[in-house]
Amino acid sequence: MNGLKYARPGHGFVPNFNLTQKTDVNGQKEHQLFTYIKSECPTAANRFVQPILYEPIYTSDVRWNFEKFLIGRDGRPVFRYASTIDPRTSQMIDADIAAEIKKTIHGHSLDHGKTDIVVG
Repeated sequence: MNGLKYARPGHGFVPNFNLTQKTDVNGQKEHQLFTYIKSECPTAANRFVQPILYEPIYTSDVRWNFEKFLIGRDGRPVFRYASTIDPRTSQMIDADIAAEIKKTIHGHSLDHGKTDIVVG
């Protein structure tokens, strides 16, 4: 909260609502967002870590905190990365992001060439 209040462009802004909320990413109470993005990307890990404290269990489940998803410009999931991948140093993530940007710039995004970026 102090970051919002004292950092630019905060100007003393203090929200009167929750900024975060716990969300189930697996199991019976799984949030629909995670159901969708997991269905679009293959699993990032091949094994489960015990104990598993939810049901039902699926091979597509998020295995651990900090599993990452790259979402394309059109809002569709593009890639999924294991929690062991460090986004600050991963050349793989950098290359995937660069490829997605290149698709957008060259009009090859899934929005059938519609883009608001002008190249030339």
